[in-house]
Amino acid sequence: MRHARFFSAIFVVALVFGSGIAARAQGEITLLAVGPMRAPTQKIIANFETKTGYKVKVTYGNGVETRQMVAKGQPLDVSLLIAPFPGAIASGTLISSSATTVASILTAVAVPKGWPKPDISTPAAVKKALLAAKTIGYEDPDFTAAGEGPWEVLNKLGIADQVAAKSQVELGPAARGISPTATNNATKTSKRLEDGDIDIGMLMLSDMLPEKDKYDIVGVLPRKICTPVPVVGFISTHASDPAGAKALLQYLASPEAAAIWKEAGYEPHS
Repeated sequence: MRHARFFSAIFVVALVFGSGIAARAQGEITLLAVGPMRAPTQKIIANFETKTGYKVKVTYGNGVETRQMVAKGQPLDVSLLIAPFPGAIASGTLISSSATTVASILTAVAVPKGWPKPDISTPAAVKKALLAAKTIGYEDPDFTAAGEGPWEVLNKLGIADQVAAKSQVELGPAARGISPTATNNATKTSKRLEDGDIDIGMLMLSDMLPEKDKYDIVGVLPRKICTPVPVVGFISTHASDPAGAKALLQYLASPEAAAIWKEAGYEPHS
């Protein structure tokens, strides 16, 4: 009888311990997020964890990398993707109906500190300013999502060829570790602005704000020539905790999160 009670006690302890492990496992949600959005994402996640008791494990990649990961069939419970992402949708690993826009990326114009600020209030004004500038800078859209906005502007204004010779095009995240002496395109656009090497720089507003003391931000480009780029969240078809994943995605698009996205230079989802 004593042995029976002993083994019974062991079974109860094991059951409780095992249940605790299962509960912790069920309480963790994995999130694939965009690296440049790290600071506001961390604030939002911290608030979500406090409110819900869930733990969120975040993996960051740049805008192109995250799209590629999902397109290869490697989404996490929740994946945040910068549009467009046809390959990710075609992978079949996302629940299409779960698509939720959490924020949008805005492209802005900046000039070196103390330099005259050009008029960018209309497409015509932007075109005049870009054509008048001796040099302009932006990121290469083949390497980074941050270059897609400026490239859209140049093409919609029909001046891509006209400004090509005076453009300093940064290779973006892929240039990390490459010496500027090896290729001029490794130098960051923000650094060129800081040093006064370009007259006008076009970058994501969210990238400009943390360094706004180093150059002057003119403003956001008109929507007619530079469409805000949506950042869309999806739930994986293989989410370990679908209810938790849904709660996280909803919170990322909530009014509480919107205030944090806006402060960081993104356009909140309305």
